[in-house]
Amino acid sequence: MDFLLDIKTAMLPEAILSLTILMCTVLCFMLKQQIQKVIYIISLLGLVISLFSISLLAANKVFTAFYNSFSSDFFSVLMRFLILAGTLLVIVMTKDYSFTFKNRQGEFYLLILIAALGALLLAGSNDLIMIFIALETLSLCSYALSGFLKKDKSSNEAALKYLIFGGAASALMLYGFSFLYGITGLTNLTEIFSYLANNSGGTMLNLTLFTVISGFLFKVAAFPFHSWAPDVYEGAPVPVAAFLSTVSKIAGFAALVKLMGLAFNNIEIISITLGLIALLSITAGNFMALNQMNIKRLMAYSSISQTGFVLIGFALLSYMGISGAVFYLISYLIANLGAWLAIIIFNDQTSKNLISDLNGIAYNNPYFATCFGLCLLSLAGIPVTIGFMAKFYLFHAIVQMGPAYLWLLIFALLNTILSLFYYLKVIKAMFVCGQESINSKLVFNGGVLNTSFIALAVLVVILGILVTPFINIARYSALSVKLPIKQIEIFK
Repeated sequence: MDFLLDIKTAMLPEAILSLTILMCTVLCFMLKQQIQKVIYIISLLGLVISLFSISLLAANKVFTAFYNSFSSDFFSVLMRFLILAGTLLVIVMTKDYSFTFKNRQGEFYLLILIAALGALLLAGSNDLIMIFIALETLSLCSYALSGFLKKDKSSNEAALKYLIFGGAASALMLYGFSFLYGITGLTNLTEIFSYLANNSGGTMLNLTLFTVISGFLFKVAAFPFHSWAPDVYEGAPVPVAAFLSTVSKIAGFAALVKLMGLAFNNIEIISITLGLIALLSITAGNFMALNQMNIKRLMAYSSISQTGFVLIGFALLSYMGISGAVFYLISYLIANLGAWLAIIIFNDQTSKNLISDLNGIAYNNPYFATCFGLCLLSLAGIPVTIGFMAKFYLFHAIVQMGPAYLWLLIFALLNTILSLFYYLKVIKAMFVCGQESINSKLVFNGGVLNTSFIALAVLVVILGILVTPFINIARYSALSVKLPIKQIEIFK
């Protein structure tokens, strides 16, 4: 193993981010409260350099590092790019919010960066041990971030619930890993897939698949492992909720894709099970979101519903299905972070989180309301937005699988219509309620935060029109994944 060569060819972004973390750790102990904003600048700079270093990786080739425990291919490169981009936007969100942490600003940024490093390692993991270490790195930091508002009871409750449920999910997943090692005697995923392609694991393998997949379904907040999400999203600091609903989910899905090869001998069972979980996630998220008055809880249930749509692509166990899921993650990252940016801009100035607090805000600040509305319409899948194209492409992937998956398409379409009711409820509050109903005033000036918000809203529309290059990227990334099917199908 050549350490420097491994870093250069496969793990350059992780190496740069690790150096950034070390620098921020030293500065946390050296700097006083008044100048800890320096860590904010260093964090942004480190993430920007890490993002740039992604372009230096050869995405069209497969490189491994650390005795094949980490793999860099087109899929992992794309997922790591999304993780870094999402983390960068989350750090931007904290520009004004972090001042409430006083002398703990540096620790806050440090925890986000370490969580991002765990997410990057999870996206490229090719070994059971690496997967577990990366997942726990991400999870432990997420628990601490959720309870970072120490004097807030809801934040403490969020951290405790997340810790308990997360610990149980990790134990369940580790239990499955131990079974998998007992069956194969291997920890490397490539070798495990090769073993399972030639040997039947029997009933024990089915139990292993259940426990392993359950652990990751918790991480992405899919039904029935979703109950922690609303309380955690509501109680955690707003940037942390944004991080958990985007970056953490992308890392979980990236790892789940890599583990799909375990289903080689149980394709039909896994496909049907994931399909049912997807529909239950969408339905549960939609119905619970309908009566929500708190915008953060509404976004939590929306996130559960969006998780279900991504899982539909997984349930197809086809290259087109995975490409549809990847493209959906791209659209979700843009629209969802745009919506959370709107929430934090509004919360920073008003300290309010109720949907009724947005009444008539379009009369006070039409730019804010328009950008927020576009992001919500994209999440709902309305035409001319990237969210519509993501749903359309995903539904097209279902159609390509034939009549056997018609039930999945019908329920997905019905739930798409249902989701309109709660997204339009927020838009109605902003635009339809008259000026006499205005509950809050909002100043929407320049600055990094507002500029990023407008940029994401514009991207929602532009990428909804110029969508072909991103679909092609999703297709190429899917083709680099090891799936439990006999042949690589031709995209139609």
